[in-house]
Amino acid sequence: EKLVVVKRSLPQHASNQSFVDMFLNEARLAATLQHPNVAQVYDIGIDEGDYFFAMEYVHGEDLDHLTVQANEQGVPMSMDAALTLIAHLCAGLHYAHEKVGADGKPLEIVHRDISPSNVLVSYDGAVKLVDFGIARATKKQTTTRGGLKGKIAYMSPEQCRSVGALDRRSDLFSVGMILYELTTGQLPFTGETEYQLLDQIVNRDVPPPSAFVPGYPPVLEQIVLRALARDRDRRYSSALELQGQIEDFAHESRLRVSPLVLARLM
Repeated sequence: EKLVVVKRSLPQHASNQSFVDMFLNEARLAATLQHPNVAQVYDIGIDEGDYFFAMEYVHGEDLDHLTVQANEQGVPMSMDAALTLIAHLCAGLHYAHEKVGADGKPLEIVHRDISPSNVLVSYDGAVKLVDFGIARATKKQTTTRGGLKGKIAYMSPEQCRSVGALDRRSDLFSVGMILYELTTGQLPFTGETEYQLLDQIVNRDVPPPSAFVPGYPPVLEQIVLRALARDRDRRYSSALELQGQIEDFAHESRLRVSPLVLARLM
């Protein structure tokens, strides 16, 4: 017997074919992914007209909950815990980006909703990426009709503009936003309206973390700013490259990147 999470479509969406297609697209896409840092899908089915899929149960909390707790308690997440989270998130993301289909051709998956609520941390220190609900294999579909999707504060400039196809570098920008937030205690941009937030992300460079945190490590600042470059050609080319930079910085700074660090935090 295995404890699972059953994800199902709500009854009011059952007759919406585009929603059903998106739901099944997530299930089919996620079911092909098997990696320690991606929540696994075990089964897909239909029961009395309701579509569902059964996925791995992660006994823990999402990263959004952890950051809220840290802010409420006034105790920022430790640097080694933040770097461990991002390194493991990068590992799972790189696996998804590199995934090939049964024909051996790259699927060119872009998650498109990398945000704290979609990063789970188990009580034994495992990091799991979830919710490929708006992810796309780009050879099948390049854009989504009906406006912006994803959580705006973590979206890349090109996703905010909603013009043309997104590639893996859009996800890397979102990872950079999470890294910025974990290591400074705040997001670089805030706005009272969605438009103000979109405008800042598209038209302004991210303020350096040292502007908010005196003594912020210069090497880490360079890593963060490169991940958050508005021009995607100036960002890291892969999540693996970003992961390597983070682990190198941690090693040189004598910081431990390990599930043990997260288990202690949890």
